[in-house]
Amino acid sequence: MSPHSLIAALAMSFITLPASAHEGHDHGAAPAATEAGWSPRATARSDDFDLVAAMDGAQMLLWLDRGSDNAPVTDAQIEVEAGAWKGVARPAGDGSYRVDAAGLARPGNHQLVFTVQAGSALDLLPATLVLPAEAGSTDHGEPRAVLPVVAGGIAAVAALGLWWRRRRAAA
Repeated sequence: MSPHSLIAALAMSFITLPASAHEGHDHGAAPAATEAGWSPRATARSDDFDLVAAMDGAQMLLWLDRGSDNAPVTDAQIEVEAGAWKGVARPAGDGSYRVDAAGLARPGNHQLVFTVQAGSALDLLPATLVLPAEAGSTDHGEPRAVLPVVAGGIAAVAALGLWWRRRRAAA
């Protein structure tokens, strides 16, 4: 085997290795909203209200709009329930509401029910809040992405060894 054909064979083996996306560039499923700096969110809608809830640590932030014209509702009474946990929202002064939700600050699916009363409108709004596992997990990437590189390296070393053996036998 000539050195040129060996180099060509090695080049072809590396060209045919599957391409792997590096961290932050996975072309698989769409990334979760939390990956882009967004907090986990839940939404609920009725004829009267549109509600968005977002977790910020142990606090739940709520934004409430009228369903008819999307205008903010700043004078509502909002109660939140999730199983045995209950909370009452307080106006935050910026058009949003806050609820101490330390009881919900754990990973999993949380089935929420918001009781909203603003003026004569009263509504029960169900929503699901999905909190992902902690970001500090021990998984630091995709180990399968290393496999093609290791296999290519082993193939290159084996090909060089074979070439060296044939060269020494010919001499």
